[in-house]
Amino acid sequence: MQGGEKTKILLIRLSSIGDIVLTTPVIRLLRQKYPEAQIDYLVKSRFAELLQNNPHLTRVLEFPEPGNLGVLRAIWHDIHQQKYNAIIDLHKNVRSLILSVCQKQEIKARFRKHGWRRTLLVKFGLDVYAKESSVMLRYIETTASLGITDDGEGTELFPPAELLEKIEKRTGLSLPKSQVVVALAPGAAHFTKRWPVENYKTIAKALVQQGKKCIILGGSGDQQLSKEVAATATEIVNFTGQLSLLESAAVLEKCDRLVTNDTGLMHMAEAVKTPVTAIFGSTVRQLGFYPFLRESRVIENETVKCRPCSHVGRQNCPKGHFLCMNSIPPEAVLEKIE
Repeated sequence: MQGGEKTKILLIRLSSIGDIVLTTPVIRLLRQKYPEAQIDYLVKSRFAELLQNNPHLTRVLEFPEPGNLGVLRAIWHDIHQQKYNAIIDLHKNVRSLILSVCQKQEIKARFRKHGWRRTLLVKFGLDVYAKESSVMLRYIETTASLGITDDGEGTELFPPAELLEKIEKRTGLSLPKSQVVVALAPGAAHFTKRWPVENYKTIAKALVQQGKKCIILGGSGDQQLSKEVAATATEIVNFTGQLSLLESAAVLEKCDRLVTNDTGLMHMAEAVKTPVTAIFGSTVRQLGFYPFLRESRVIENETVKCRPCSHVGRQNCPKGHFLCMNSIPPEAVLEKIE
């Protein structure tokens, strides 16, 4: 495929936060390879904000929800009319397959999910991964047929410079100019990804006693956990449930470190070059969703033999002991923060 004004490339990744962030190197690398091309990205409307202000994209196409048959048909026709030279399916689910089938283009590439490797590891404890295989690098490998190779620059998000000032005016909360700022993200969609809230409270109290500024981030579903952590000290700033995705990225950009569970915020922090201390419970690095910055750290108990019990997390511990998280003391996390 030759670069030029008529070259059109479509990327498809409908969800979710972490995965979309991990595809951002693909966007940058395609723009470097095809500087004059039209590069579009199809994503669910509620995640489209993550791609706002990305200078490498021509258009962000929104997939409205619920994605019923009528929506799929309309988007399929829009894609057909654009006559893309390449469609890169970075999702590989039923919807993305429907949207790319019977389209006419020179190149069609689909992400390989390594599903059988994942199943063997999660269901039977058999690790057949040749090495820790970063999902970010596997997204890049999907575009190898377009001559794309990794540049080592990692992920990226582009919160506007003025966004932080708008957040502070709206919320009445502010970040210090000179203090060390550590963000905490105690929430997660699934129980087995959440380090116990009592441990986060211990961390928050210790950070304040050390003279650091402590802030808390999370979505609306994390508010109860965050309130418990924020109650440990009046100096703590709690942004939970008050920020959009891009606003969260703007705040993370001003932090010195994020302490987090295995969540989308972990990937967002690294995309704005803020190192993380990530606490892994029911998930493991072999699954590919781990931090990559040199200053980032993963804390996990590798002696717990029932890990991983899921690749996305569970609502309860299937063994009942929850050792994967309960056995990680706050002191170990504080040491990694330092």
